[in-house]
Amino acid sequence: MNSGNQRPATRPIVTDLLPRRARGRPKGSKTRLLSPAGALGVHHFAFLRSWFLRLDLRDAWQRYLSFAELGADLRRIEHRRAELLRQVLQLGHQLNLSLPAAQQITAQLELLAQEPFRLATTPLPSLDDFVDAMALDREFYSEADLLQEYRTFYHLDTVPDDRAGNPAGSSADVNAQVRALNQVEALMARQPVAADRLALWLSPALARRLQAAGIATLGALADTVRVYGHNWFTRAPGLGAVRAQTLVGWLAPLAGAFGNPIPDQARQPPQRQRALRASSLHRLVMPARFGIVPLDLLAVPRHLAGGQHLPGGFTTGLPNQLGAGNDLQALQGWLKGYQGSKATHRAYLKETERFYLWCLHLRGKPLAMIDTVDCRAYQAFLAALPAEWINPVPTPRKDPAWRPFRGPLGANSQKYALVVVRALFDGLRGVSYLAANPMDAVNRAVNVPQGGINADRSFTDQEWVFVRGQLAAARLAAGHFAVAHLAAGDMAAGDMAAGPPGLVSATATARRRQAEALRLRLILELLVSTGLRLAEIANATLAHITEVAVAGEPTAVRVIQVHGQGDTPREVPIGDDIMALIAQHHADAAAIAALPCPAPVLCTLAERPRQWVDSANGSAALELQAAPTVRALSAAGIYLTLKRFFKRISKQAHAVDGLSSARFLAASTHWLRHTFGRQGAAAGVPVEVLRLACGHASLNTTSAYLGTERAGVITELRKARRPPAAD
Repeated sequence: MNSGNQRPATRPIVTDLLPRRARGRPKGSKTRLLSPAGALGVHHFAFLRSWFLRLDLRDAWQRYLSFAELGADLRRIEHRRAELLRQVLQLGHQLNLSLPAAQQITAQLELLAQEPFRLATTPLPSLDDFVDAMALDREFYSEADLLQEYRTFYHLDTVPDDRAGNPAGSSADVNAQVRALNQVEALMARQPVAADRLALWLSPALARRLQAAGIATLGALADTVRVYGHNWFTRAPGLGAVRAQTLVGWLAPLAGAFGNPIPDQARQPPQRQRALRASSLHRLVMPARFGIVPLDLLAVPRHLAGGQHLPGGFTTGLPNQLGAGNDLQALQGWLKGYQGSKATHRAYLKETERFYLWCLHLRGKPLAMIDTVDCRAYQAFLAALPAEWINPVPTPRKDPAWRPFRGPLGANSQKYALVVVRALFDGLRGVSYLAANPMDAVNRAVNVPQGGINADRSFTDQEWVFVRGQLAAARLAAGHFAVAHLAAGDMAAGDMAAGPPGLVSATATARRRQAEALRLRLILELLVSTGLRLAEIANATLAHITEVAVAGEPTAVRVIQVHGQGDTPREVPIGDDIMALIAQHHADAAAIAALPCPAPVLCTLAERPRQWVDSANGSAALELQAAPTVRALSAAGIYLTLKRFFKRISKQAHAVDGLSSARFLAASTHWLRHTFGRQGAAAGVPVEVLRLACGHASLNTTSAYLGTERAGVITELRKARRPPAAD
C-alpha cells in the first residue's frame, strides 16, 4: 500500500506556526521564486503510472524523478505528483483543440481526472531545517524570501482543489486509467535534446545551482561531465556527489542520443580508476629502464652510473664502507640507515629520488661530478618545477604516468629538500664514497633553518574560547538533529509495521552525526591537553594508556605513552574527562563494527568500502564483502576532520571582534600542539617540563612558547620609567 495513504497521528507542525499571507512575492524579493512548468518526458508518465497503480510513491520518486530535485520530502513528492497530473490534463485539453475529432483524447483525460485516492497530510520540517536542506544563503535571502521559498516549495499558498479525487475504493478502473495514461503519453511525451534549457527538466533550485556554474543547457551539462569527469559537480557548489551521480545516470543515455556520449571513465570515481589501474600494474613485472621512474625501477647507463671506476670529480678512489659499486647502490645503502623510522625513510627516499633523477636527466652527471653550480641550479629547479616532472594525481610507482612531484613546492618544502640533499652528500662523504659536499655553500646562501617553531601558529585565549563555543554549537545541532529523527522513527514504528523508506537511513545519519560531533570534541580536547603530534595520536591505542604511581599523589595517574621523533619515548598525563570521552567514542565505534584489541584511541566511524582486487581469472573485480578494516582513524583523516571544522567556523569568526577568519582557515592539527605549549608557558610550567612533554630535542625549540607571552613582558617593561636626563 502506498505510504502516502497513511495519515499521521499529529497535525502538521510548521503549518500552524507560520502566518498566512497573501499570494505573490514578498516585498524585497531578489529572485524569482516560481518557475513555469517544464516539459513532459517519459519519466514523468512513468512516475504517474506508478501512482495510479498504487505502488510506493517514494520508490517511484527515487526511480524516475529524484535526479531532477533537491529534496525527497514526502509532502513535496505528493505535491509534485499533483502538479504533474494537472499539467498533463491542462496540456491535454490544449492538444485536443488541434486534433481531429476522431483522434481527440477527451475520454482519456476524463479518466485521468478521477484520481484513485486522496493525498495524505504529512508533517512539515521546521523553516531552519528546510533552509539547511536546500543550502539557501541566509545572507543573500531576507527572512521574507526564505519564508516564501518555504511556502512555495510546500505549496502552502495553493488553494486545494475540491475535486482532489475520489476516496479509496473509487469506481474508477485503474487499468483503464493506466491505458488512458499510455495513450496520452504517446501524444505528449517528448525526448530531451541538447539545446533544452535545464529548467525544462530540472527543478528551479537545482537548475539555479547549475546555471551559477555556467551550465545552462543539457548539452552543456553533458560536456561538463565529459571534460571534468566524475568530480564535475565540484564546479557547482552545494550539488553533492550523490545528487550528481543520480543526475548523470539520467543524462548519460540522453548524451548518446545527442551524438556526443559520456565515456564510462568520466563516470567512474577516480579511486576506482586508480584501483583498476593499480590492480593491473600489480600483476606486471616491470623491467628496469632509464627514465623518470622510481629508484627501484631505474636502470642507469654506464657512463652515468658513477663509482670508483669513473675517475674525476669528487671521487675518493678508496673503498667505501657501504660496499657500493655505483651511485644507485650508494643511495640505496645510505637510505637503509633510516629504515628504523618509516616517516624519515619515506621523506628521505622522496627527496633523494627527486635529486638523483634530476642529476641524470637534466644535468647528465653522476653524483661525483655534481658541483656547487649544479646544486644552485637544483635550487632554481625546485623553485620552478617543469610540468613534465609533475603529476598531481596519486599514481602507483609502476605506472608510466608516475612523476616525482605532485605540484609546485612551497618555500619550506624547497628548503627541506636542500637539507636532505646536504645530508645525503655528508653521508656519502662520511663513508668515503665522495670526497666533498657541494651543497655546503648553497645551504648558507638559502638560509636553511636550523630548527625552531612558529608559536604564533597557535590559538589565543579568545580564539580558543571561540573554538570551544563553536564545538558546543555543533554538538547541540547534532543532538537536535538526532532527537528529531529518532522521534520520527518512534512515531513511524508506532503507526506502521515498517518505517517509510529512507527513515532508517535518516536515523542512522542522525546517530552518525552525534558520533562525529563527539569524536571531533575528543580530537580537539586530546590534542590541546597533551600536545601530541598528529602521527603520535594516530598511532596511539588503549595499550599506550597506563596508570603510574606518582610521589605525592594519593592515587595512580593515567598517562599516555608515545614514541616521538627519533623513536624517543615519553609520557604525558591524560585526564579523567578525556578518558570519559574515549569511552563514549568507542561505544559509538563499536556499534558500527567490532573493535580490535587493543582498540585505537581514535576510530573510524564507517565500514571500509569494498575494494578492487585481482580475481581468479586475472581480471580486476570488486570484493564480494568488505574485509575487516583497520579501525584507527588515520593521520590524514584526523587532519581533514579538523580542517573541515576550522573552515566551517571561520565563516562565523568575522562577526566576532578581534577574530580573523584567515587564521582559522590556516589552522591545522599542529596549531593545537602549539596551543598546548603556549597555554603551558602562560600557566608558568617550567620550560624543561614543557620540553619533555612536547618531545623537543632542544630547549631552544621549547623556548619559542615563552615568546608568545611577550605582550605581558612588554606591558610590564613599559611601566618602568627612565630617569630624567641630566641638564
